[in-house]
Amino acid sequence: MNTTRTCIVLAVVAGFGVVSGCGESGPKSYPISGTVNFDGKPIPYGEVLFTPDAAQKNTGPQGIAKIQDGKYDTRWAGGKGVAGGPTVVRVNGMDRPGGKTLCEYELKVDLPREETTHNIEVPKQGAVNAGPGKDI
Repeated sequence: MNTTRTCIVLAVVAGFGVVSGCGESGPKSYPISGTVNFDGKPIPYGEVLFTPDAAQKNTGPQGIAKIQDGKYDTRWAGGKGVAGGPTVVRVNGMDRPGGKTLCEYELKVDLPREETTHNIEVPKQGAVNAGPGKDI
């Protein structure tokens, strides 16, 4: 009986060790939210992708957020926070889910390594059929 009790206690202690090790691991990410407009008007739908700028020697997790009615927030379902620091931001705007692509735009920003707000303005040149001088 003592051996059984000892095994149970050891199993419980080992279980706590595994659970306590399952907290946040890996690089830190931070929530980001804001507005996203195309040619001065809210983008109805799409996504914003945040990639650490490797050319600036920034590393960390890639962030993503859905655009809904001209707003985005990495805390919404399916979103992922950003690493902060030098970041390449890519916007893919659509008129509705599964609809026509309005714009594809890329810009570089330096984001703080903390929860933040960042508003994005996609110029008219960001339109998908913009021709020469297109941003992507």
